[in-house]
Amino acid sequence: MMDFIEIRDPEIDPSQIMEQIRARIQRRREELGYPRMVFPTFGVAAYPGEPEGEEYDADLYYHLRQANKHYHQLGVEMLIVPSHRSRIPLLGPLWDRIRREAHNLVLFYVNKLAQRQLVVNRHLVSTLNRMAVQLQEQQRQIRTLQEELRKLRGEL
Repeated sequence: MMDFIEIRDPEIDPSQIMEQIRARIQRRREELGYPRMVFPTFGVAAYPGEPEGEEYDADLYYHLRQANKHYHQLGVEMLIVPSHRSRIPLLGPLWDRIRREAHNLVLFYVNKLAQRQLVVNRHLVSTLNRMAVQLQEQQRQIRTLQEELRKLRGEL
């Protein structure tokens, strides 16, 4: 971010002043009873990939990779099986048209539902991706703590 005002006094710390301002704003919001706002990140959490150089559950990452690959493939296309009634003179073409329009109506509502499901799938896959990242980090922390514990036991 570009600074509009340059402060050259070494006794003035702009970051400390900004922190005090933020703290005062937060205190004032709490005094007035404003709810604490938490804003979500936007966008999809990306597939973290398999951990390199670490043991991991291959099944978990296989299914996570497949979920990331296929979560958005929900569209339904028209599929009308030919009917023997289509060959009836005069009524056959009318029957085909009625069937086609009925299928279009069903597809319209199915695809609207699929759009909603896609949003849910996107959030679920993003959640799973974030959880996999946290799981990797927790596994690293556990290994570090176990190593420290072994060292401490060795010193006793």
